[in-house]
Amino acid sequence: MTNFDLKTLYRLSRAASDLGHYNLSKLLNAAAVSYINRAAWTAAPLITDRDLAEAVAALEPQLHEAQLDEQLLTAFQRARETIAAGQLIAYEEAPLIYVCRVCGAVVYATPPEQCPHCGAGSLVFQLIPATFYLEPVPVPIVMTQLARTANWLEAIFSGLSDEQAAYRIDGREGEWSLQEAAGHLLDTQELIAQRVQLFLEHESPNLNAKAMWQSVEAARWSAADIVSKFRLSREAMLIRLRSAPADCWRRSGRHVEFGPVTLQQQCTYFAKHEHWHMAQMTRIRQAS
Repeated sequence: MTNFDLKTLYRLSRAASDLGHYNLSKLLNAAAVSYINRAAWTAAPLITDRDLAEAVAALEPQLHEAQLDEQLLTAFQRARETIAAGQLIAYEEAPLIYVCRVCGAVVYATPPEQCPHCGAGSLVFQLIPATFYLEPVPVPIVMTQLARTANWLEAIFSGLSDEQAAYRIDGREGEWSLQEAAGHLLDTQELIAQRVQLFLEHESPNLNAKAMWQSVEAARWSAADIVSKFRLSREAMLIRLRSAPADCWRRSGRHVEFGPVTLQQQCTYFAKHEHWHMAQMTRIRQAS
């Protein structure tokens, strides 16, 4: 499928929605998203920040040729330079961004009452999130999924020797072993447990930023120890969450990369992050 075909899918989806055929629009959107995700999954991976920065730099001339919003293009360049310098892009460098669903106009911080280009009202401006991981899932579902991870970890190591658990398998994420992947989940569990405590103790906590992929610290422990430590930390965190007042889930903390983030969004982020790694660990287990 070509880029033209992908644009056609979105155009037809828009037309179906505008004509009132919402379920056809849904099917066309699903086809477009499936195509994008499959293409991203099968493409050559970008493993390092330098790879990513160079790929964005190579794309910038095409973005300028497409005559996209100049402020957006400038932000692209600054973000690419920040990544090339080995730093995280702060929220202030990429604040709230909205795109007009009618004409594609880009606005920042707050949608206008009417689009300055096509006149559409403010409600048709689509907020572009930093990551789908922050799109909140209902609290009961998040809690259920957070509670099942420890059992899943135990199952993925079932029947494996220490040598198999420590065997590194190359893949899209780099070279990982099951033990390292599980250790990464333990590192991130300790991070979310810390943030949960901050939310429970403060009305507006300051959340430190730490990229998930920066933590692979568990080589000093066996797989069994990692799973045990994960279970203990996760169960203690869930006890605290179950006893927390309902309004705690709506508390908003400040994250240097994402800006305002609620407790519900943070827990959703980590639950989705674990589900992503389930695919990685399933692949490693099958290759072990």
